[in-house]
Amino acid sequence: MPSAPTARRVPRRSASRAYPALIALIVVGFAAGCVSDRAEDQRMASTREATRGAILGDTQATAIAERIRLPTPTPAPTLTTAPALANLVLASSVNSDGSPQNEIRSVPLSAGTIYAAAEISHLQAGQTVIAIWTTADGAEIARSEQRIESSSSRRWVALPWSPGGLAPGTYAVFIYVDDFRLNSLTFRAG
Repeated sequence: MPSAPTARRVPRRSASRAYPALIALIVVGFAAGCVSDRAEDQRMASTREATRGAILGDTQATAIAERIRLPTPTPAPTLTTAPALANLVLASSVNSDGSPQNEIRSVPLSAGTIYAAAEISHLQAGQTVIAIWTTADGAEIARSEQRIESSSSRRWVALPWSPGGLAPGTYAVFIYVDDFRLNSLTFRAG
């Protein structure tokens, strides 16, 4: 006997299969809504983007330049060589260039004019060479000055002093160029 006809069961589509298709349709619809068919709108949008410039590129270039940029160099100072004393002697007379003619080691009490003859290097025009004549205890008794008219790498400068009425004893002469002390020389009178 034949069995009774059975109803065939129709498989149901599961909802899990319908969701991906539905999501795909939504995405396509959204993308289609964002894109305009009008060529003019697309041309305007591309022009606007092209004139904007590379913002990130400029920022990166600035950051790199800041990292490797060297500081502005400071120019080296101009060095002026300080005057230096090569020789210092006492003389009873000097040549026309200021060099000593008759060197003396001590000063006679009857001496007229004596000279502190100083050979100085690196003198500049406008500087003043000064001889300060002192007693043994440092008291100033006379001062001689000579202003330098032209620069010279080395020259003699004769600084006169008329001791008149000098007492026997120890004396000194200090040589300066402007306010810079070069050296000194002690000597005896008598």
